[in-house]
Amino acid sequence: MSATHDADSAMVPPPPPLLHTDAAVLGAAVDHPGLAARLGEVRQQVADACRAAGRGPDTVTLIAVSKNHPAAAVRAAYAAGQRDFGESYAAEFRDKRAALQDLTDLRWHFIGHLQRNKMKWVVGQVAVHHAVDDMVGLDELTRRAWALGVRQDVLLQINLASEPSKRGCKEADVPVFADVLLRSPGVRWCGLMTLPPAEDDPAPWFARLASWQTRLRAQHGPALTLHGSDLAVLSMGMSTDFPAAIAAGATHVRIGTAVFGPRPPKSG
Repeated sequence: MSATHDADSAMVPPPPPLLHTDAAVLGAAVDHPGLAARLGEVRQQVADACRAAGRGPDTVTLIAVSKNHPAAAVRAAYAAGQRDFGESYAAEFRDKRAALQDLTDLRWHFIGHLQRNKMKWVVGQVAVHHAVDDMVGLDELTRRAWALGVRQDVLLQINLASEPSKRGCKEADVPVFADVLLRSPGVRWCGLMTLPPAEDDPAPWFARLASWQTRLRAQHGPALTLHGSDLAVLSMGMSTDFPAAIAAGATHVRIGTAVFGPRPPKSG
């Protein structure tokens, strides 16, 4: 948008003020052709990985992770056919959602830790919350969803390697989380999510998450049926390792850098 105004443009009312404290997150310039080309390449790579795994390309949802990228980048990816987008920061999501509310079939995924005091911006506003990672947060999420009269689709994040730097429940706590999730009226437990250790071969970790899916289905089959879920979702795999995740059964891959380019640092 030009910073200059002529006589004609003076007749146009100014846009509403941005909610976000960092206007650059919403309004930075975007290389539309470059983004569309990268998105096309990633889609082809996802399709190739699906074929190599003996799966159809329609069995994997590509989530374009747009955190710290401007709303204009989301709009450009949308124009290139992308519909699923991932955000990790509640305030940034709130503001991008407001800026892009005209894109009525855009599907938002919240993929980061959700603080209790920011749930009001996310619960009932996203297709899936991928990172249920603590019991206190789950309780608040359930209460808020119930109060809103919605049923929020969620995934349980498991910290398979017990890394102190990462969120997620420990494997030993999965049975307790499973019991609570299946009794929580404000949520629908749709599956599992993980982040493998950055320095390790990711394939064994992805296989381990898939084994948890099999185990939980066997243990909670009737309860899952009553809950309206078969734990079909496995959210795993990012820009550097999504082919291995697809080979292990991923249904959702979260890809940011390969689509949007290097992520600028989060301001503030």
